[in-house]
Formats: sequence, structure tokens, C-alpha cells
Amino acid sequence: MNTKVNVLYAFLLSLFGLSSCSLFDKTEPTPAWIRIEKIELIDNPNVSEGSLSSDITDAWVYIDDNIIGVFELPADIPILEEGEHELLVGPGIKVSTVSTLRDNYLFYNAYGQQVNLVPGEILTIEPQVSYRDEGSNYLYYILEDFEDSFIEMSSVSGSDAEIFRTTDPANVFEGKGSGIVTITDTTTAVGFRTSENLQLSLNGKAVYLEIDYYTDFDLTIGLHIDNGPLSAQTIDYLTLRPSNDPNVTWRKAYIALTSVLSQATNFQYTYVYFLPQVSEQNAINGKVLIDNIKIMSQL
Repeated sequence: MNTKVNVLYAFLLSLFGLSSCSLFDKTEPTPAWIRIEKIELIDNPNVSEGSLSSDITDAWVYIDDNIIGVFELPADIPILEEGEHELLVGPGIKVSTVSTLRDNYLFYNAYGQQVNLVPGEILTIEPQVSYRDEGSNYLYYILEDFEDSFIEMSSVSGSDAEIFRTTDPANVFEGKGSGIVTITDTTTAVGFRTSENLQLSLNGKAVYLEIDYYTDFDLTIGLHIDNGPLSAQTIDYLTLRPSNDPNVTWRKAYIALTSVLSQATNFQYTYVYFLPQVSEQNAINGKVLIDNIKIMSQL
């Protein structure tokens, strides 16, 4: 190939390169940013919701009723819009403590705010949410918060250990007291239950159990379902694992009971039971702490 051909070839390549840049190297739009560190649960003066303990892990973000995405908190959220828009933030939780199963918790209100979005700028917001009003759509049962000396819980038949109310600050989650079950290396069986027999309007609607807990043992949670003249059902549903992190003590759980209750053959009422998993083969000294036991029911 002679010199003139080489020059022509190089020139054509340069033209192709310029053309390729113009076709594919388009300027990316600059997003506006919304920063959310956490979502705070606050009191709703219209309901008796009990404790305001929460574990809101995610933000479900909407702009003008269009979902932007679900973001684990804290989060910097890119928004490809500018100017005045309506922001809506739904409080997200881990369903039944499963990290891969997330939902916008329907018993909490969403947070709304008019925002002015400026490309390249960060807008920090501090969402606050509350429990929804009770009435025709929602009903809340505070089964036990251990604030009074008389507790609405008892041991199940055959249990070697009792549940008591403790006021020891080292074992109290919040307020005046919490529930405690002390287990020794000679304990062979232990279980406790809520005393109230709940009559729920099911119809496939959502039912959640909320609890705060600490456990040194695998802790199985289940439902006893009375079916009237038909056989009762005892369903072990979920096992909470002990914490192996020395910096973690109490944890919050939102446990979805809807699918368990749908197994009822002739539902009359139910109660919740708790079974710490102890055995002679794995005998240790430890405890189970529990507080703020609630049932949240969609009507």
C-alpha cells in the first residue's frame, strides 16, 4: 500500500471515529437526588397503637404516583425529573424477618411532600409515618406490653419454665417491664402463649404479628387455631434465630400470619405460642426476652 493510500485510509478511519462518537456518545441526563437517612415512626393520636418501636429498612419512593424504586436505607435516590413534583415515600419492612422478602408495610401511612427537584443537587428529607387510623379497614390488638404487674401470657402444658415480667433494666426493652423466660441446662421443654383468644375477620386480608425480642435459642412462633366442632390446628410457622452479633440485643419482627390463618378449616379463634428450642443434647443456660406483642389486622 503506497503513502497516498495510507493517508486516505487514515483519513477515512478518523471520519468514521468522529461519526461513531456523534452516534453513540450522547450526553447522559443529570439526575436530581433525594437523600433519606431513615424513616421515623411517630404517634397517631387517633389510635391506641402501643409501642412505637419499628424496624423500617426500606423506602418505597414515588414521584407523581409513579414508582421510582425500592431503596434500602440510608439511600441517595436519583430522580430524572426537575421542578415541582409530589414525592411519596412508603415505609418498607422485611416480611417475617426474611431479608429477600420486602414489602411496603400497609399498617403504616406513607409520607408525602411537595419537592422542587434540581438536577445535580441533593435534597435531604426526613420522613415521618404513623399507624393508619382504625375503623372500617384496620384493627389493632395490643396483646401484651408488660407495663402492668399482671401479664396476659402463660406457659403451655408441659413447659419446664415460666414466663415472668422483669423490671431489671438490663432485660427491659423500653418502659417499665418486659417478659422473660429463664432457661437452664436442665430445662428439657419450654413454651409460652398469649392468653387472649383472638376472633379475627379473615377473608384473606392481611394479619401481622409484631414483636420485639431477644433470644439465646432458636425461637419457634406458631398459631393454635380453634375450629369449633372440627379438629384444632397447631401450626409452627416461623423460627427466629438467636443473634450472633454482640452489638445486637433486641430486634423487631413483622411476622405475616395471613397464609397461616388461611389454612383454618372452620376458624373460630386463635392464639400465638412461642417455643424456644431446647434439648438435652444442646443444653445451655440462657434466656428469651419479649415485648410489645401486637396483632395488626386488615378488615
